Amino acid sequence: MRTVAVGDIHGCYEELRQLLAKVELREEDYLISLGDIVDKSFDSVKVYDFLKNRPNTIVLMGNHERKHLRQTLSYSQEIVKLQFGARYAEFLEWVNHLPYYYETDEAIFVHAALEDGIPIEQQRDEVLCGCTAGEKYLEKRYENTYWNEFYTGTKPVIFGHHVVGDNPLIIAGKVYGIDTGACHGGRLTGLILPSFEIVQVQSSSDYWRAEMLKWQLPVMIAKPWGSYKWEKIQSLCDEYRHSSNLELAAFIAQQEEWMHRQLALAPIAISKVNERLTELRSVHGYDGFKQPASRFSYAVLLFKANASGLTDDFLKETLSTPDKWSQVMTELEIHP
Repeated sequence: MRTVAVGDIHGCYEELRQLLAKVELREEDYLISLGDIVDKSFDSVKVYDFLKNRPNTIVLMGNHERKHLRQTLSYSQEIVKLQFGARYAEFLEWVNHLPYYYETDEAIFVHAALEDGIPIEQQRDEVLCGCTAGEKYLEKRYENTYWNEFYTGTKPVIFGHHVVGDNPLIIAGKVYGIDTGACHGGRLTGLILPSFEIVQVQSSSDYWRAEMLKWQLPVMIAKPWGSYKWEKIQSLCDEYRHSSNLELAAFIAQQEEWMHRQLALAPIAISKVNERLTELRSVHGYDGFKQPASRFSYAVLLFKANASGLTDDFLKETLSTPDKWSQVMTELEIHP
């Protein structure tokens, strides 16, 4: 029985298939993915399905899986969320059970790094998976010197996470860094144990460069625009208004026009709030209107109108997102 470790796959399913054919993987062989199986290429779902369903397979928690799990989504995670579609919740449930390390008689397997002199079971999760907090922690401890230069353990550590070039980073008997940048047009690397033989396949292209361009518009459309603050919407519009992607630029123009149409309702809203305030004071008096006014979702606007008068800026600051704005406009019977 052999153990085959594979570096960061990042959705490169065809390269994974070629690599496993090259190592002549058998059913009884253990396959260990060092994590970061998704993001940056177009076949993340296929990679997930294969690794999830293959017997004798271990997948470690990488920083990209952890980003999905914690919903700290950057562009590459937003793409994969769209790729999974209705199956995204299933993927998150699976990710929630991934281990941060794996150990055999021959080696220790982690996604990113470990801290020298600390038993593997006591290592920090953020160090093992290479998330931002873990990277900063190691930088502070080792003063920007790479962790593997300090490793004094007797068992080799096999890791990914950092692209080390076309060929693995090897300090024989100590460390084996096997992320060789498959998703960036580099190579997908495997390490066969117990022989510690290196096997590689060349990626056919820089997948991440292509994916970044391909998914610009779908990711932008899928953003939760209604929950964004007005300032963030304006910032996105400013950033992408002159995009070379004409469809994206047109969509951004629509979003900016939509935002301005909403905010243009401010004078009507102020007038409606003042009318409601007048009604409440006429029925309950200047001293007694506050209790019935508090039952309205826009009570803060009524109190502000009573105290010093409403302004467009106060309205925009208080109803800080399109969702909040639309709710109050509907209650005031104002329609764009």
